[in-house]
Amino acid sequence: MLRKETQMRVLAISGGFKNGTNDAMAKEALMGAQEVGAEIEFIHMLDLNLKPCTGCLSCVTGPDGIVNGGSARCVLKDDFLWLEDRIYEADGVIFVMPVFEKMLPGFFKSFQDRFGGPSHDIGMLTLAKQIHDSKGLTTPGPDPRVFKKRFATYIGIGGSDWTSWMAAHFNLFGMVTMFQVVDTLIFSWAKSIIMDDERVERIREAGRAIARACADPESYRYLGEPGMCSNCHSRLLYVHEDNKTVECAVCGVKGEIISAEGKLVFRFPPEQLEHAHNLLPGKMKHVEDIGRSEGAFAAVKQTDEFKKRAKKYREFIKGTRPDK
Repeated sequence: MLRKETQMRVLAISGGFKNGTNDAMAKEALMGAQEVGAEIEFIHMLDLNLKPCTGCLSCVTGPDGIVNGGSARCVLKDDFLWLEDRIYEADGVIFVMPVFEKMLPGFFKSFQDRFGGPSHDIGMLTLAKQIHDSKGLTTPGPDPRVFKKRFATYIGIGGSDWTSWMAAHFNLFGMVTMFQVVDTLIFSWAKSIIMDDERVERIREAGRAIARACADPESYRYLGEPGMCSNCHSRLLYVHEDNKTVECAVCGVKGEIISAEGKLVFRFPPEQLEHAHNLLPGKMKHVEDIGRSEGAFAAVKQTDEFKKRAKKYREFIKGTRPDK
């Protein structure tokens, strides 16, 4: 179907078993998006062949990598680039995933390692574009669609009340690409959610809300619960070794927990936002830090001592494999 230039497009990506609860709720959200005029698309994630990241760093240091001003596209041969294209063509993406052991399932984590790695990090791709433009390269640089404002809604379907990491895990995924999160809905004891009219309507409204945000980005506002972190809305906090410094486990801002009006409050100084992982200044600082670290590692790898030690481990024992 041809897309009208003025029509917003909402994609829903579902996990879990085919035609199960996650698929149903993804379609419920799409019904809401369609009600307010969105063109819709549905993908069942387990229909796709998605390999895990091998850590080859081709997207960073390869001929088409970030440091060479390239597109940073993954070199693995599977359905990943097809899914990437479907996401880039969308104005908004609704992710509906089952809760596995309090967090996102492993098959989604494998996708996250690739779509949420350096090849899709807005800070890294900003650097790649700068290199590409400064060298006047005629070969493709980063896909321009990467930098488009794109909205996301996260829906987690839990079979019990073991759901406490789910929202943070979703937002950690979207932080890399700087998705504008419209809503985060995590449902506990939700195996039979299809029979819960109140919850179903909440999901339908989430579909309407993301479509409205896509149609009028200036009207965008976050609709989910505020969480503890006022920057990214996460409730997942990490207490450092001094037992005083508290860090948001998603966006990385550091502050402290205080008691105010009988409630625990996470507060951080405003300058911490310069380091926030979900904002461009913080991303560019991370790019600089990674550059220094990788440069130092590259120098160490050239030394005789490093080569000697690496050889010792390489020759000590070989990995066991099944007979083919």
